[in-house]
Amino acid sequence: MLNHFFTYINQQTLFQPSDKILLAVSGGKDSVVMVELFCKAKFQFAIAHCNFQLRGEESEKDEDFVKNLAEKHQIPFFTTKFDTKKYANEHNLSTQMAARELRYEWFEKIRKENNFDFIAVAHHLNDSIETILLNLTKGTGIAGLRGILPKNGNIIRPLLFASREEIDKYVAENQLEWREDSSNASDDYQRNLLRHQVIPILKQINPNLEATFERNIERFQALETDFQKNLQYFKTTVLRKENETVFLKIENIKYWQSANYYLEELLKEYNFNYFQSKEIYQSLEKQSGKTFLSPTHTLVKDRNELIISENNNLVFEEILIEENTKEIHFLGKKMNFDKIENFVSDKEYYSELRTVATVAQNSEFIDFEKLTFPLKIRKWQVGDSFIPLGMKGKKKISDFLIDKKIPLHLKKVIFLLLSDNQVVWVIGHRIDERFKVTEATKQVLHIRIH
Repeated sequence: MLNHFFTYINQQTLFQPSDKILLAVSGGKDSVVMVELFCKAKFQFAIAHCNFQLRGEESEKDEDFVKNLAEKHQIPFFTTKFDTKKYANEHNLSTQMAARELRYEWFEKIRKENNFDFIAVAHHLNDSIETILLNLTKGTGIAGLRGILPKNGNIIRPLLFASREEIDKYVAENQLEWREDSSNASDDYQRNLLRHQVIPILKQINPNLEATFERNIERFQALETDFQKNLQYFKTTVLRKENETVFLKIENIKYWQSANYYLEELLKEYNFNYFQSKEIYQSLEKQSGKTFLSPTHTLVKDRNELIISENNNLVFEEILIEENTKEIHFLGKKMNFDKIENFVSDKEYYSELRTVATVAQNSEFIDFEKLTFPLKIRKWQVGDSFIPLGMKGKKKISDFLIDKKIPLHLKKVIFLLLSDNQVVWVIGHRIDERFKVTEATKQVLHIRIH
């Protein structure tokens, strides 16, 4: 097994002989074999053990066993205790997920503090097979077929080449001592149910199940690598970003063969599930306006694009602006109000100011004497109307936004500045004709957003 161990490390380029490795050791067969192989290979390493305090005296004996193992081989040893059940309750997690979070966070802390290059965990081939079967049973994309990766960031798995049978044989041949986790015998855990009930049946069909899966895993990983490369190219052809908003060009999506699969993978990043992705893809040929919600994002099917934005859970209440108000905070920005006394009634000067306001769209000049305080800011509502600057008749805000081709997702965050319930400014877009500065204006309210 030692030669196979060396070969696998080199083939997968897991680490260099000069690297320092932190071994995650539970005391079970797999991790004990990993320690033995690292000793024989004369690599630089230390042992880390987590006591999750889930099995009473058993957990304490596991910790003592691993400590003695480290002392026997004269290897640096790190250990910690977790109140795993308390952590699980506080974070609304299963015990297994809580233990996973706790151990990997602690391993990484020890790695950084002591300048280790990698953290080695003792997953083996059968663990990878069980992962694939679980993913297939529950539903998975292409990534779920690749099994457990040999290397993922700072985590390495140098025993993935070895089956459980090979590990058992190595333990017996080398008369290694190890600790049995009593929970491994229970079928209450899904992995154990697969291990004890399903895989033995599969091995009746194919006695060489592990060897077959090992070859399949290589194929699946190669396919997944190619798929990820194509997915990245797909993103470059369909996706663009403006600030925090994502736009997916519908015409470019349709161009791709198997676009529905690439779109599904892309939308996973925004927490849309398989069924939503399928419905979104089908909506590409339909009328614009349909909205889809994930736990974190909103997707709107517009005319030529799918528009994805983060869900805005902000409950926006009306803001009142008194006559003496100088500054307010507005959607993460500042809105300043400056009163200009004795406004010069000069057409050229005013024209210059209007040009600045028009270009900026976040700056407006309003006839102060036409305002009734307090002013009010609120979201636009169906039925709101105003007289757009330069026009004579009233126009519904909804029609104005359509004419301006404001995307559907942005219509939800359009706000109005009101004076005595009359629209003064569709903020960031257009003021009302009735509040514009004229030659008769004596006082001006200059509003700036920055």
